[in-house]
Amino acid sequence: RPAVPAHKETLVIGTDADINTLDLQKQQDQINNIILKNTHQTLVFFTNGADGEERFVPCLATDWEFKDDTHIVMHLRDDVYFNDGNKTPMTAEDVKFTLDMAMENMVASNLAGYVACNVVDDHTIEIEIESYNNEFVQTLASVPLSIQSKKAYDDGVTDPFYIGTGPYKFDEWVEGEYCRIVKVADYWGNDIPAGENLAPGVSDAIEFRPYIEASSRVIALQSGEIDVCVNPPINELQYLEEDKNITVFEQPGTRLFYFAFNVEKAPWDNQKLRQAVACAIDRDAVLEAAVYGKGTLQKTILNRGLWGFYDDMEGFNYDVDRAKALMAEAGYPDGGIKTTLSYASGTPYEQIATVIQANLAAIGVEATLEPMETATLKSACVDGSQELFLWRWNEDSKVDFVYRDLFYTDSGSNYHHYSDSKVDGLVDTVATEKDPEKRLAAAQELQEYLVDACPQVPLYIANLVIAYNKNLQGQYLFGGGNHDWRHAYIAE
Repeated sequence: RPAVPAHKETLVIGTDADINTLDLQKQQDQINNIILKNTHQTLVFFTNGADGEERFVPCLATDWEFKDDTHIVMHLRDDVYFNDGNKTPMTAEDVKFTLDMAMENMVASNLAGYVACNVVDDHTIEIEIESYNNEFVQTLASVPLSIQSKKAYDDGVTDPFYIGTGPYKFDEWVEGEYCRIVKVADYWGNDIPAGENLAPGVSDAIEFRPYIEASSRVIALQSGEIDVCVNPPINELQYLEEDKNITVFEQPGTRLFYFAFNVEKAPWDNQKLRQAVACAIDRDAVLEAAVYGKGTLQKTILNRGLWGFYDDMEGFNYDVDRAKALMAEAGYPDGGIKTTLSYASGTPYEQIATVIQANLAAIGVEATLEPMETATLKSACVDGSQELFLWRWNEDSKVDFVYRDLFYTDSGSNYHHYSDSKVDGLVDTVATEKDPEKRLAAAQELQEYLVDACPQVPLYIANLVIAYNKNLQGQYLFGGGNHDWRHAYIAE
């Protein structure tokens, strides 16, 4: 068995949100998934491009192959067992059970196109899908689709979703205080070498502690109460950078912050008017106000790093004269528009909204600011009662989770209430076209078309900024915050 480096017993991570449930298939929240990816494992593993071009690699499945357009044969590892105290082996029955159960839960949308999972033998499955899809296998890397124990559910175990196959297992959750997971002593992958995806953990326990107030996270890091400070406030970074015991890490991110229109609400059903507003927004000023310039401006609606990312269209740069000319073309030469800009209260939205309100006033659009709780804003966006709004979207693995979720007719998260049969057709082409050149051409056309249609104005991609104890080792950081702590530890 590989030797374990000397380390502090518990790794303590200060988060900016508290978990709300660890029932995998009844949630899609980043904070929950960050914990669950330590305790559970998926068929396919998303590497985020850590090892070059290949971003999706074997995990609990050893390989897969499309037998034809609608049938995928997968072989499973034969040495995996659940952390249930009885070493119950993981088999094809557990995979079928997990996928079938997902279709009855809120994560069913992740499995769009799934028809059935047929058990061939203990370690072989055949998944049937409605039609060929370029990203169906990638879907199986999502944390909510981690393989669960059929036996635990059949036996009526309390909270059977806590039982996984990962190197850690659930220990205790005290709401608002901490969630603790502990290393599995008899983990099935104990002999896998360090540095590999399925290797055992190092820290004896990992504790996730929510500090909703950003400055209290900073104080907790400086005092040694926590080892990692997620999303440190940008205006306090200098204090952390001056502390010789702390590392401040920054890299380009993947989370896109954007300004958007409900295109069903007049006057925002007018494309020229939307374009005028896009030209009126000073995105450099937005970036400075929101994150002190720690981010990247872009024109396209797709998250950076995703397949087919294209940002060479003309787009709408800050140009007040062009904005006024477009206002006239739209039928509003003198402005005279009153509207409401809704957003989630707190940083960075307050700062973004204030800049945009002033920008819009310069072209005769008077925007009343309407901060609200995130849940309230989401409800307003779903039922279409909002006019203008601010939102953000993070996706680092699947383009369909951007195109289809945000812009496809009647999608549940299409808060723009945008509908265009040409866009729907291009989204479907990107999902199903097998010819790589044709698929790439469709992706580029789709991005150019959506930027011109302007249901949203991309503002910036926020950098990943995180601070931690200088002795932290083995961490794996994602640009959008879906960090992986399974192999992380504080070296001693």
